[in-house]
Amino acid sequence: MMKMLIRTVCIIAVICAAMWPLRQNIRDLPLWEKWNSSVSIVPEFDADGYWQYQDFIAKKNPDQTISFYGTKSQYGAYLAGRVAHLRQDFENAAEYYKIAIDKDKDNVPLNRTVYVILTSLGQIDRAVPYARKEMESEKRELLAPMVVAVKEFADKNYAAARDVMATVDDRLYVGLVNPLFNAWAYAGEHNEEKAIAAIDSIANDPSLNVMKLFHKGMIYDYLGNKEKASECYAAIVQRYPKDVTYRVLEVITNFYVRLGNKEDALRLLGHYNDEGLLSMLLKDIEIKIDNANAATAPVIDTPQKGLSEALFNVGTLFRSAHNGGDIAQFYIATSSYLNPEYEVSKIALANVLEESGMLKEANKYYAQIGKDSGSYFIARLKMIENYNSMEEYDAAENQLKILLQSYPDNTQLLSDLAGINSNQHKDAEAVKLYQQALASMKQEQPSNWPIYYAMAISYDRMNQKDKSEANLQKALELSNRDPNVLNYLGYSWLVENKNPDDAVAMILEAYRQYPYDGHIMDSLGWVYFKLGQYDKAIRFLEQASDLNSGNAAISDHLGDAYWMGGRKNEAVFQWRHALVFKEDAETIDKNAVEQKIENGIENNELIQLQDEELLKTLDDLSIKRNEH
Repeated sequence: MMKMLIRTVCIIAVICAAMWPLRQNIRDLPLWEKWNSSVSIVPEFDADGYWQYQDFIAKKNPDQTISFYGTKSQYGAYLAGRVAHLRQDFENAAEYYKIAIDKDKDNVPLNRTVYVILTSLGQIDRAVPYARKEMESEKRELLAPMVVAVKEFADKNYAAARDVMATVDDRLYVGLVNPLFNAWAYAGEHNEEKAIAAIDSIANDPSLNVMKLFHKGMIYDYLGNKEKASECYAAIVQRYPKDVTYRVLEVITNFYVRLGNKEDALRLLGHYNDEGLLSMLLKDIEIKIDNANAATAPVIDTPQKGLSEALFNVGTLFRSAHNGGDIAQFYIATSSYLNPEYEVSKIALANVLEESGMLKEANKYYAQIGKDSGSYFIARLKMIENYNSMEEYDAAENQLKILLQSYPDNTQLLSDLAGINSNQHKDAEAVKLYQQALASMKQEQPSNWPIYYAMAISYDRMNQKDKSEANLQKALELSNRDPNVLNYLGYSWLVENKNPDDAVAMILEAYRQYPYDGHIMDSLGWVYFKLGQYDKAIRFLEQASDLNSGNAAISDHLGDAYWMGGRKNEAVFQWRHALVFKEDAETIDKNAVEQKIENGIENNELIQLQDEELLKTLDDLSIKRNEH
């Protein structure tokens, strides 16, 4: 089957670079073993049947505007909040839940939901009253004290922040989070001895060594002890060169420049040269080094920025843990609150929000990255990708055109803009832009095969089959026979009854590479259909439907196979689904489907294969699949 949607690949190196070492991933942390917080920004289903019904309505009508009607009652407010929550409209969900809480002040779970949502969105000031109320509960969540402590810390109430954190005796807090809080709180009180002792009290785990040295160095630097800071940074570079992250590199090079050692800063940067995705970020550090001098401010010049760094580090660790996304978002949001200038934190939070499906909220953080930042280009690409996913094509196109003013010959931008036109079936304009993208390349590279593939799809929709086929052949060559390209070209020939042996061979080759891809499975099922082997076709098409439920083209094919296999009621059922399913809906002829619902199928134009080996392969494959 033809897979019609091509998603352009956006660069996300800034996120990976900030979170992970430039040459090695952070290892697992045993302290997580007993983490027992149940906080989640993802709503759970209520047992009550009425609420299940409302959940169903909310999911079925995602574009329906939420009304304030009825929200004066606790019941109505909760209902409105619940619907907003399920739609991942967290801003409105929090507002409605707050109305409900005013009517039911002792509703602990609802109170918890509000402060978790607000904190996860970075609205700490608004979350604090609800977090304080949570702390009064007998079964309080572990994150409530942190919200309150972060607010106290932001207000420079360092002793109060320590006192709040001391009320938590969870293993992760005692072994990592509390010491980091205490260390920067003592640094805020200019008590170097207690600050360093707090860092030393962090759990003895090899995976935390770099973090401990990094925070020691920043604390010494903040308190004016340049000699000790230098020792800590030197230890990181010498002992753990593979664990140096983008952020560590940024802080240490800034430190060297302020000491008058600009050459040392550039030399250190040179150890992490990168010709690929990180080059833009490393270039940004190089520019900062060139422009800095002894009077340049430290990267971390307040305790608030120091704790922001610490909470970001903890959030990063959670991101690498299984199902740690919600907690990671919580920590990274508090990090961004304490240091609004910390761009990497904003991008990381945006990335976590994306993974939760909160694309609109993610774009708010990407939009905060300024034009003078080395991360600006990447952040805008991510915004554009999110606009595309939300089908807000005008917004995506506007952002691309703004970037193209600064980078008129950028292959990525031109191909992305072409992709937006392709998504809207403006294929003639898409082809022009794809051609511009190819012309902008200094030399042809295998990595650019998706441009040829995407251009082939546009030509195909314009019914320019020869040009489509030529571009598919080029994509096939550059991609080293990518299964998606094989499947597309093979299926195209199959539909046209052209080169049947070659078409089937390509689909089988794609299947051998990706045996559990629904689109490829569909194409293979269609091979059996075109051979008149309907029972076999049905088996493969049913499996394709299981893999890609909600796909219009697969349902259409399965309906055809059912009809020709004598299962006419099931055929009509599948065709009706094909008319309402959205995925690949543009690839089916709806009028033809309606005619089939009315009149069925009269005949099937079969293909004849000359290659006996192909026929044997298909027979063997159907036997194996039947056995499974």
